[in-house]
Amino acid sequence: MEGIEMEDPDLFPDSPTGNFCDSMLSHFSKSDQEDSQRLCATIGAMSQELKEQKLPLTPIAYFGATCSSLDCLSSQPVSPQVIQSLTTILSLLLPRIPVAVLKKKGDFVSKITVTVLRLNSVTEVTLASGLRCLAHLLITGEKVNWSDLSQNYSVILGCLTDSRPKVRRQSHLCVRDVLQSFRGTPVLAPASEALTNLFERFLLLAGGSNTNSNEGTKGAQEVLYILDALKDSLPLMSMKYMTTILKYYKTLLELRQTLVTRRVTDSLNVVCTYPNVEVSAEALLDLLSSLALSVSTNETSAVGMTFNARLLSSGMLKVYSLSRQLCVIKLPIVFSALKDILGSEHEESIFAATEGFKTLINGCIDEGLIKQGVDQVIISNSDDRKSGPTIIEKACATIESLLDYHYSAVWDIAFQVVSAMFDNLGYYSSYFMKGTLKNLADMQSLPNEDFPYRKQLHECVGSALGAMGPETFLGILPLNLEANDLSDVNVWLFPILKQHIVGAHLCFFSETLLGLVGEMKQRSRKLELEGKIFSSRSADALVYSVWSLLPSFCNYPLDTAKHFKDLLRSICSALREEHDVRGIICSSLRILIQQNKKIKEGKDDLDGADMSLAKQRAMSHYTPEIAGDNLNVLTASAPQLLPLLSGIFMESTVDEGGSLQSTLGEFASIAYENVVRTLFKKTMHRLLKVTQEAGIAEASRNNNSMEVNDSSVESSLSLERARLFDLAVSLLSGLDEPALDVLFSAIKPALQDVDGLIQKKAYKVLSIILRNQEGFLSAKLEELLKLMIAVLPSFHFSAKRHRLDCLYHLISHASKDDSQQRRQEILSSFLTEIILALKEANKKTRNRAYEVLVQIGHEYGDEDDSGQREHLFNMVARGLAGETPHMISAAVKGLARLAYEFSDLVSSAYKLLPSTFLLLQRKNREIIKANLGLLKVLVAKSKAEGLQAHLASLVEGLLKWQDDTKNHFKAKVKLLLEMLVRKCGIDAVKAVMPEEHMKLLTNIRKIKERKERKQAASSVESRSHLSKATTSRLSRWNHTKIFSDFGDEDADDSDAEMASGQQSKGSSRLKSKASSLRSKKTRRADKSLPEDLFDKLEDEPLDLLDRHKTRSALRSSSHLKRKQDSDDELEFDSDGRLIIHEGRKSKKVAPSDPDSDVRSEAQSHFSVGSSRNNQKRRKTSESGWAYTGNEYASKKAGGDVKRKDKLEPYAYWPLDRKMMSRRPEHRAAARKGMSSVVKMTKKLEGKSASNALAVKFMKFRKIQKKGGKRKR
Repeated sequence: MEGIEMEDPDLFPDSPTGNFCDSMLSHFSKSDQEDSQRLCATIGAMSQELKEQKLPLTPIAYFGATCSSLDCLSSQPVSPQVIQSLTTILSLLLPRIPVAVLKKKGDFVSKITVTVLRLNSVTEVTLASGLRCLAHLLITGEKVNWSDLSQNYSVILGCLTDSRPKVRRQSHLCVRDVLQSFRGTPVLAPASEALTNLFERFLLLAGGSNTNSNEGTKGAQEVLYILDALKDSLPLMSMKYMTTILKYYKTLLELRQTLVTRRVTDSLNVVCTYPNVEVSAEALLDLLSSLALSVSTNETSAVGMTFNARLLSSGMLKVYSLSRQLCVIKLPIVFSALKDILGSEHEESIFAATEGFKTLINGCIDEGLIKQGVDQVIISNSDDRKSGPTIIEKACATIESLLDYHYSAVWDIAFQVVSAMFDNLGYYSSYFMKGTLKNLADMQSLPNEDFPYRKQLHECVGSALGAMGPETFLGILPLNLEANDLSDVNVWLFPILKQHIVGAHLCFFSETLLGLVGEMKQRSRKLELEGKIFSSRSADALVYSVWSLLPSFCNYPLDTAKHFKDLLRSICSALREEHDVRGIICSSLRILIQQNKKIKEGKDDLDGADMSLAKQRAMSHYTPEIAGDNLNVLTASAPQLLPLLSGIFMESTVDEGGSLQSTLGEFASIAYENVVRTLFKKTMHRLLKVTQEAGIAEASRNNNSMEVNDSSVESSLSLERARLFDLAVSLLSGLDEPALDVLFSAIKPALQDVDGLIQKKAYKVLSIILRNQEGFLSAKLEELLKLMIAVLPSFHFSAKRHRLDCLYHLISHASKDDSQQRRQEILSSFLTEIILALKEANKKTRNRAYEVLVQIGHEYGDEDDSGQREHLFNMVARGLAGETPHMISAAVKGLARLAYEFSDLVSSAYKLLPSTFLLLQRKNREIIKANLGLLKVLVAKSKAEGLQAHLASLVEGLLKWQDDTKNHFKAKVKLLLEMLVRKCGIDAVKAVMPEEHMKLLTNIRKIKERKERKQAASSVESRSHLSKATTSRLSRWNHTKIFSDFGDEDADDSDAEMASGQQSKGSSRLKSKASSLRSKKTRRADKSLPEDLFDKLEDEPLDLLDRHKTRSALRSSSHLKRKQDSDDELEFDSDGRLIIHEGRKSKKVAPSDPDSDVRSEAQSHFSVGSSRNNQKRRKTSESGWAYTGNEYASKKAGGDVKRKDKLEPYAYWPLDRKMMSRRPEHRAAARKGMSSVVKMTKKLEGKSASNALAVKFMKFRKIQKKGGKRKR
């Protein structure tokens, strides 16, 4: 009876009328089971009886009728099903009866229920319902006198070992609920004692019934039943009796019985995860220690090891919360157990052990434990240490052992654990994990084929760097720049240092690293004088690498206010003398200013979830006061750095990435006003002077037009004016309103300058001002609008992109105007210019025009008035009435971009379909291409339901236009039809497809089916890998793809990629890429150490427990293997220059060892006795003798010579861009170059390429055969 056997009867739903009978009938009347029908009949008869007696149909009335019926029937022989129905009704009624009534009638109801439960012919449902009744009475009754409760509680306990599963399970739930209600009351202790005594009694019965095997089996089974009950009830018991049961658990664990162990661990897991449970820390820790010691020897299943790893983790955290001192003592034992689990071959167990390590490292290794170990280490360094290792040292030794070769298959996971330990120890990790760091460095030298975890290794080393700091880290792992051989320098550390240094000291960089830079410069000059150019360049590269660490040292440094002045001298010197490091220095200065400004203004987020622990520690030292002191030091350096940077900026020809200009802007934002004002005045005076000189030069050129003038002077003046504009605008953040007016007055004439460079720069400066100075834009809006219109006739095409930026800022500011008419006037004044810019030849300008159009759509449509965006769409659509194809196609592209970006405009775009189909019938390719792009956007952005309404018109319009034999877009039309098939289905498209075009649809269907068969034939692994690689792709506007002349190559994904603008989150994967390699590495573990390594290690046996010898053996074996596999390795001299040998290599000398493998000798050179097939295969598949070009070598001089009956040496077909031309005459002219490549076409006609190339090879074969006969 599913409807009756409910674990929570109090959740039984009430009917809207409040009548209990109606609720019962609505719930059980739909069931076909006999018990449910009988229950409905019983409650219906009871309701009818109450109505006849004119009693209210309340739960109390039903309660009284049920109790009376049970009291009468319990003493008479009656059908068990009747008792079952009444007991079930009573269990459902009790939660609806007021507590006061139950307390008054509780004894009576208990007596009736116990009497019913003791009947001989009682059913399972009756027992379960009766137990629920007794439990509810215990929960709602008075909890003062245990004698009043003991009888009902004993009845429930008596059913804990019932042989019937439903009754037993109900009794377990009842005990749990009763103990939950007893918590905090005096009756909890006797209730817990009763349950403990029952557990002890069954343990004694199971252990003392060895004479009778049946009794022993029964006793053992009853113990398992009690353990099942304790799983739910143990956390709710009093602390005294919970401790007693935990001691028994330890004895049960020693039995090593799977069924018992599983129940004990399940119960322990509930105790460890239950909130606010009172448990003895000693007993729980003792039990967890026993479990940890037995993990490696007794548990081999993946499920068991996974569960034990999680139990140890949660249990130790529980013990730590109860008694920190007891927990840390046993921590090394638990770490050892987790290490054994980590070395298993089960992925689930490995990840559970990893999470356990991380949890315990972060939760149990606290600052007190770390400082205790540090003090012990310091004492042992000063005196002879007599005490054993501390707890933290034992834990770190366990973590370090994860890097042994035994755990090579899980090194990627072990690196995560090591990183967690480094992060938790922080700076003190140098006391305990110095050997671990050296072992990590040794692993860097392992070959790639035996070590696929290089990235994880570098991340782990980076964690060590962030924890220790660069000073301590480089003390353990030095860069080794002083090495005599530059190849011994640890260059692999530079990327790690750049990525992970944070919170360092500037003094270490200025004193230590820059000192090494000076030594490397001297060494570079010395090597260059000695003629070792390659080595000299390598030394220069190392100098650059050291300087590249400066931005990382400027990432939240701890001594900016104290030591920046010391660094400033080196920075200024490097800016003047070393051009290569200017970008690095500028980037470092910007980082310092930006970080301190954010912290001072309170804009930096200190609670970033993605922030590393090292960065969190560094930022914790920063306060607004400290940031203010740092900015004061940087501000004090501005009078020295601003003139220097501005002078370098004016002298440099190229400012890569705008680094100098950005740095000037940052310093201008923090420098004193008089410093910025002085530099700005000098810049503007110089700009005025250069402008006057340029005007004089232009006038002179016009007056003397007949003379030939040197244009280099004018070019240099233009470049200087452009750089002065850039310099002036870089100081924008430090300028006041009068200075802005001066700069604007200098810009206005430059907007009409005949020089395109000056005009482009003026528009760029103006766009920067409009973007950053809102007040200036508001004050001069009218003047700016008139200026943009006035300078339009004289503007240069190269300035178009920056002019679009200016227009956007003006339109965006106007969109905030309260007058709608004013907004429309400003928009209509410049919208045509923006639309025409969509057809610009310059890609950056074209893309910027698309961006401006979309941004305007957001500005006008994201407000409360949703009709503004549709009005913008209609304004763009007016361009369809343009007179030129250029204007029409630009308008269509604008409409396509708006429909692509805003889904609410798709319905408006469908209204333009008739016009689109009319435009498709024109003979202009420009218009056709734009309209096909619009149709593609509509199909991709529309849902299948919306496409169904327009499907017929779409298919008809496309196919009607395709009948034109001169069209150029058949592939594009076919792609659109394929998209319609994918969206709407093949049947829907077939229904509207004209009969004469059915072949095209059939072709599309066959192509689709062929692709589906290929996908179905591919493996599940490849499909899942492909889906993971493609589902997280973000849809972006692609102008070339949408408006191309031909069909897209990736047509399958074109519509799917455009259909959504949101990036879907890929499901999280349990296994990393490195773990997928783990199984392969495990399978070939026996091949990693070849047997002949014993002969390579000085005739000594290889000690597999020695990590260093094992790694060196792996390196040597891989080196030998590579040397045997490849005979064509490149040769270099001492300076690193490539050595090229002229002519053919000499034959290899056969090994003198008689035991050497004959097959390897045969593979080392071309065997004379090899078969004909092997010769042919070698000739055609490898670079054999006929392909080396030696037959063209001259014997008397250098270079190549022509041979009779041979191809020309090093013949090639010259590349010609005319081959890509669409005009046939251009392609024909380009093909003429082929005639000069091969002049033996007539002579070699009919012969294959291999026969033509094998003449020399055939001669060689004859010589070999003759030589073989002579040997015989």
